[in-house]
Amino acid sequence: MPLKQIKGFTLVELLVTVYVLLIGICGILSLFVNSLLSTQSAWDITTATTHAQHILEEMQSINTLSGIQLTDWKQWSQKQNLNTLPNETLKVTYSDPPDDPLDIQVVDQWQREGRAHSITLRTKLTK
Repeated sequence: MPLKQIKGFTLVELLVTVYVLLIGICGILSLFVNSLLSTQSAWDITTATTHAQHILEEMQSINTLSGIQLTDWKQWSQKQNLNTLPNETLKVTYSDPPDDPLDIQVVDQWQREGRAHSITLRTKLTK
């Protein structure tokens, strides 16, 4: 029987096809893993920003600038259960505390998968 009449795939054609499919599947899996990591990072940043905003909103409800400065914001944030990110710490600092308006900086730091992350919100508040 002549070779031209045999129908089907050769081993080389089959291996090339499997290789091409494997490359395509690996690319799709890589995109999926990267999208999961990006989603986690975006969630963490949103959560941290919300925690810092919550502190700044609470500061607005206090009647005096000295009352804001005397509040222990670390303890307050723990009572409010704002420490939900891994190893999360919230730090509030003031530049030139007696000044009006009061320059406030809220730094939220956390760690995920061995990497340190942080966001910083700054505002000026007057009473």
